Amino acid sequence: MRIPKINLNFILLLILTLFNIFFVFFPLINIIGYEFSIANSLLFFVSSGISAINNSRLIEDSNNYLLEHLKKTKFFFLYSVIMPLVSGITSTILLTECPINDGVLFYFIISVPSLFFGYITGMLIAAIFKRFNYLLFVIFTLFFLSLPIIEFYFNPQIYFYNIIFGYFPGTIYDEDLSVDNLLISYRLFHIAIFIGVLFIINFYKNGKINRIKAVSLIIIVSALFFLLKPALNFSTDIRVIRNHLNKSVRTDHFEVLYPNSIEKHSLELLALLHEFYYEQNAQKLESNTKIKITSLVFESEDQKRELFGAGRADVAKPWLKQIYLNYPSYTSTLKHEIVHILAGEFGTTPFLVSDNLNPAMIEGLAMAIEDNYDDMPVHYMAKLARSAGFKTSLKNLFGGFTFFSQYSSISYVYAGSFIKYLIDNYGTEKIKKLYRNLNFEQIFNKSLQELESEYNIFLNDIKIDFNKHTAQLYFGGQTIFKKHCARTAAHRTKKAWILYNQKNYSEAQKEFDLVYEYSGSYQSIIGLVNSKIKLKDYDSTEEIVSREINNFLRTPYLYTLELTMGDLLVRNNKTVEAKRWYDSLLVQSPTIDYRNEVLIRKALHDIDINTLKEYIEGDQRKRLNLLIKLNEKRIYYESIPVLLRYCKDNNELDSILNSLREKVIVDDETSSYAVMKLSQGAIKIGKYKIAQELAIKSLQIEEGGKYLHSLIENLRMINWLNNFADEIKINFVYE
Repeated sequence: MRIPKINLNFILLLILTLFNIFFVFFPLINIIGYEFSIANSLLFFVSSGISAINNSRLIEDSNNYLLEHLKKTKFFFLYSVIMPLVSGITSTILLTECPINDGVLFYFIISVPSLFFGYITGMLIAAIFKRFNYLLFVIFTLFFLSLPIIEFYFNPQIYFYNIIFGYFPGTIYDEDLSVDNLLISYRLFHIAIFIGVLFIINFYKNGKINRIKAVSLIIIVSALFFLLKPALNFSTDIRVIRNHLNKSVRTDHFEVLYPNSIEKHSLELLALLHEFYYEQNAQKLESNTKIKITSLVFESEDQKRELFGAGRADVAKPWLKQIYLNYPSYTSTLKHEIVHILAGEFGTTPFLVSDNLNPAMIEGLAMAIEDNYDDMPVHYMAKLARSAGFKTSLKNLFGGFTFFSQYSSISYVYAGSFIKYLIDNYGTEKIKKLYRNLNFEQIFNKSLQELESEYNIFLNDIKIDFNKHTAQLYFGGQTIFKKHCARTAAHRTKKAWILYNQKNYSEAQKEFDLVYEYSGSYQSIIGLVNSKIKLKDYDSTEEIVSREINNFLRTPYLYTLELTMGDLLVRNNKTVEAKRWYDSLLVQSPTIDYRNEVLIRKALHDIDINTLKEYIEGDQRKRLNLLIKLNEKRIYYESIPVLLRYCKDNNELDSILNSLREKVIVDDETSSYAVMKLSQGAIKIGKYKIAQELAIKSLQIEEGGKYLHSLIENLRMINWLNNFADEIKINFVYE
């Protein structure tokens, strides 16, 4: 009995169908959107390429080669496009309230062209090569997929434009992602190139050109496009970076590239801090290696996102000896990123990082050496997380890429605290060995489970002033996998904020409201609230916050909404109710910053209610003036960090510094923290002697509490600036 031959196209379409049914059970790819489109683009490319090779073997008429292919692929292409589209739209409608417009756009710009590109690639292989067609197609596919690795390795970027999946924002990427003109133009470029390849195939099959000419033409066009990618803004090489960051300063260990917008006095501190953290990290890592690091300092998140791929996250590439920073927030990440570069000395793999590219080891070492998480030690934060029930297994954390499966602060803090424990108890050299060979048993003669038990005992013995609200603020967030319509919501929210900044508050309100309906995101509701406040619609805004705040009770955003609610009640002349909200937030005191904000309001209210209303309704200048006036008779230490934040320029900062520095007295945690911030303000304007006086004064308390480590590190940095800044600056070369 003869078994009927099964049509290969049918099998391919069945596999495509099964995969799309499978997608429904996984986050992000279960709705039509970016991730869904990426997954289908790979399926499309592979299935259509295999189909093309199979069809090519069945076509004998070379005169109507393209027409014969078209006849055989009509149903295949039609089903391939429609089935995932219907599946994605259906699951989106049934499982979520997410809009489908953006997702459909992603699908047609990313997925559908890959169907075309895969088929032509298969046709080309079948036409040019007589044997091993399927194997060659697999090799071609892997080659296309590996091209981003080449760009990632050699270029200062983490985003990729690729034939198969269109666009990938990088290994560390923001939620905000949309189809833009650059992505569309990239796909159009490739459509034009593959149409050209189609004609070359036809000419070859018709005998108008030979095999060598056909292959040569395709190689030349492909190579030319790859080389022109930086010029077309589809990739970023160092020349593109230097065109945008067209100024530089060379120090002993760095070349710092920066934009024109950074003023010289700020640049001097930027360069000095690079040298300070290099020296400090090298000492902690017991490293004597002298290397030259390139530091790329972008003037904004938007510029960094465009050129590098991650707008918010600062990143290092140890193998290139490059770090990528945002200005002016670089001070909070510079030390961390330099650790990654110095760790390359004992790193492994072609990327000079931890064995097996283990993220917990990579980030854990940097966190351990940095030992600062929002002015608090890493052990303190780990104990805080554990006491609040935010726990994790170190075996899972160091076991692979589970590092990214939970909220990032939890992974970073525990990894950093554990590595610091190992450094303090077993020495730096063992950690360096562990970094290049992630085998705990071999390095420590103990299993990871045994070391975890030791660490847990150590952590249990740490005493802290536990505050569950502080823990909620730092560890209560969600990963992208748990958010609703994360991509669309982030993109639409960004558009709404653009409208808001253009003072188009009415349209911004509508956009924020729409986003909040389907996403329930904090970013959209706070935008909605701010827009309605600008429109002076206080009554309905109060009603919205009062109703919706219950949705954020266990999130980090609760405390900002509580402060906002208190301010709204003041605007509505409901001071008694406002006081209850302020008092509640004061009791919670998730951080000293929230506590300060409440106490400022209470102090202004003690003057009179109108003064408080002026502050709440005022702009940055108005608030600054009111806080200056508040400090005329006696110092309100709670207001000092806020005062410094509201200063627009160095002259204002200098004036405030001169008016306060002789008067400050440190006798508790609040005044100590405030004086530390004053010393940091003095650093910004180059007054290192005054900064030193204030830093010493900030330590004049019996118990430093959770900020003691930061107080000491602050003084250590200022002492270094006083002792070595002048001799180090002599070697700076500006270009």
